[in-house]
Amino acid sequence: MNAFSLRAFNVYFLTNTFSLLGTWIQKIGLGWLAWQITESTFWTSVVSLALMAPAGILGPVFAVYVERWDMRRAMLLAKSFMALVSVFIVVLQILNMHSLQSLLILSFSLGFLNAIHHPIRLVFISLIVPRPYLSSAIGLNSVSFSMSRIVGPGLAGISIASLGLGVTFGIASLLYLPFILTLIWLPLQERQSEGKTKENFITRLRDGGVVALQTPIIFMALSIVALNSFFVRGVLEIQPAIIGQILGGGSRSLAVATAAAGVGAIVASGWIGVGKMESNFIRRLLWPGLAVGLVSSLMLSQAVELFWMSVVFVICGFTATLVGIGSQTIVQLTVEDRYRARVMAWWSSFSFGGVTLGGLLIGFIGDFIAINIAISVVGFFGFLLALAVLGKQPLARFGA
Repeated sequence: MNAFSLRAFNVYFLTNTFSLLGTWIQKIGLGWLAWQITESTFWTSVVSLALMAPAGILGPVFAVYVERWDMRRAMLLAKSFMALVSVFIVVLQILNMHSLQSLLILSFSLGFLNAIHHPIRLVFISLIVPRPYLSSAIGLNSVSFSMSRIVGPGLAGISIASLGLGVTFGIASLLYLPFILTLIWLPLQERQSEGKTKENFITRLRDGGVVALQTPIIFMALSIVALNSFFVRGVLEIQPAIIGQILGGGSRSLAVATAAAGVGAIVASGWIGVGKMESNFIRRLLWPGLAVGLVSSLMLSQAVELFWMSVVFVICGFTATLVGIGSQTIVQLTVEDRYRARVMAWWSSFSFGGVTLGGLLIGFIGDFIAINIAISVVGFFGFLLALAVLGKQPLARFGA
């Protein structure tokens, strides 16, 4: 069933797209500013990935509390504080006071808020639509992310080149507002309550991990998304360093390459988002999608022109998104409501933790050898590791 047939989802989709658009404009601006200040692939990677690292580490911790929170109020507070940090970024840029230290502090601050926001977000989508629409809503939610990924970098590149980083960061901050205002009145589905429990924090944290790791289909999805995030999405997240070192390109080249990855992502998310794919079919796509993504990331080492690099980024964006939202859909449709926040936080940890570690590893190696060689070495290791994991999960190859 198509979630676009629901008015509440349409409003959520539109305003959340604006919010994500601001996030992408801000992310590209921070990454580009970090490259300008340091000209280091490692520190550019650190600044870019600081936005996601805390979610990978702290997500399961916050998820224990999220399951007991009022979702509307929690989402409203998380987004409001993220907007506030964005204002600080604007002010420092206008005053010309940014440094590597300020970028690290502000990026990690946003990352910490992101760690709180992610388990809320993963539960929130299940409160906007009834269960029969959930698969479509997850896919379309990824369309929202992918559209912002296409438009955001393009706007960021044009804005940075013509208006400067101060105005660019200001635009990003303003785009948070429509979603924040919408959260005040958006109708939500009733959430199944687990009732009062005397379980302590450690027990609840452990139980979420047990469900995530001992449910075979969920563990399979987590294994695939971890490999996908580390070896494919990790490459996508350090695009400023790749464009700067391999192509010697400027902000416009960065916008083209990032938008290319977004084109692939929006095709993949739209394919799932129409709501006509059965869960078993989605499951059967995960391993082939991962394989294609790994091969395409290896091809980046041979792409020395913007056109061919953009083609490879389209493929990487498609497969990374297909595997990412496909695995999330499988987990969302499998897990019980009372464990949803905790188990989905483990999905976030495997996903964002993989992106962080993969990007940092490539960025670190790229400071000592050519980054295209670093991508080849890490990507080849990822392909071998994927084969090893697949060999231990023979049933997964047949979607069993």
